[in-house]
Amino acid sequence: MAEKSFDNWKKIVVKVGTSTIVQENGQINLPIIGQLVQTLCALRNQNREVVFVTSGAVGVAINQLGFKERPNEIPRQQALAAIGQADLMAIYNQNFSFYHQITGQILLTYDVFDNPKMLENMLNALRELLKMKAIPIINENDVIAVDEMDHQHSFGDNDCLAAMVTKIIDADGLIILSDVDALYDRNPHEFANAKAIKRVGSITKQVINLASGKSNLGKGGMLTKLKAAKYLLKNDKQMLLLPGSEPDGILKALSGQEIGTLFANEYK
Repeated sequence: MAEKSFDNWKKIVVKVGTSTIVQENGQINLPIIGQLVQTLCALRNQNREVVFVTSGAVGVAINQLGFKERPNEIPRQQALAAIGQADLMAIYNQNFSFYHQITGQILLTYDVFDNPKMLENMLNALRELLKMKAIPIINENDVIAVDEMDHQHSFGDNDCLAAMVTKIIDADGLIILSDVDALYDRNPHEFANAKAIKRVGSITKQVINLASGKSNLGKGGMLTKLKAAKYLLKNDKQMLLLPGSEPDGILKALSGQEIGTLFANEYK
């Protein structure tokens, strides 16, 4: 991946999952959030358009209320999403304001992508935010979309949501920050000799079989990331899977350093 240049990535979608911004003990990972915000602002300073897709509202609320785990009851999940979304945005706004970076919140459901008028309205607002040099912060609307709370129509901790946004706004690529720093040939948590796969050109059954694991607080896992990659490859888009523990890895990867896994069609 070292020979790959990302200079042409002028519009980028960056997605972060719950497991990156909320630690295993339930504590909010404020240092990582600070590093992530600094990195996103650095991308803006490179004159790149940045759209930020974040999970973590329920995880943040679980921490704020002192819950030990994510509840199963849908109304309680809705309430946690409402509480956590406000707290999550407050944390982001506090960090972005340090760099004088404007942000704007957009909450989405599948209905938006299925309804041409709603989609047009969303895109118009998003384009205006980018014209204002703001960073749109997108999350799934778990308060309203009750059917998504039981995961029947979930975006999968926002992996698929980020991929759909990448395609619909014609971004140059999607960067997913994960608790796993790359796609491996076997589970790195179980096998010490697991090797990172630097580039994937197609999502085959063999690649799908490599997916395993899911965070306790979030809804996603490697499988949803591979589904997102498959969707993007089908639409001639690219995706980078990078370690969430090192947000500045985004800048390193875009400068050509061999980090994480690049999903790109073979002819790219």
